[in-house]
Amino acid sequence: MRMPISSGGGASKDTSLFTPSTYSADLTMDADGETLALADGTKKVYIVNQGVTTEDLRVTFGTTAADAITNLAIVAGAATTGYYLPSNADVSGAGVITLGVPSGANFVGFAPGTAGDTQAVSVVQGV
Repeated sequence: MRMPISSGGGASKDTSLFTPSTYSADLTMDADGETLALADGTKKVYIVNQGVTTEDLRVTFGTTAADAITNLAIVAGAATTGYYLPSNADVSGAGVITLGVPSGANFVGFAPGTAGDTQAVSVVQGV
């Protein structure tokens, strides 16, 4: 099944098509963040920030799980770098995005962008 992905209140952030694989996960994380190993051949990840108001999310990639966490630059319980993804509760439709996987990346990392949050995220890998 191929499906077009749009995000951000109808503004398309990725106009290409996304074909989901069978590799998906629902993660819950705290100040330490979480990583997810990417299946061989994964070219894109479809991410849904399931957080409530003010529960923003940061997303990075790495060659190892440790690299993905390091790339988040977590300081005092909040990630300071990475792709910023607000919650849908804060900005309707903005908490969903499809990101291309950088060459050489084997892991994707997630952490709360706000200290003290316990963040929930759904991830689908695909091409």
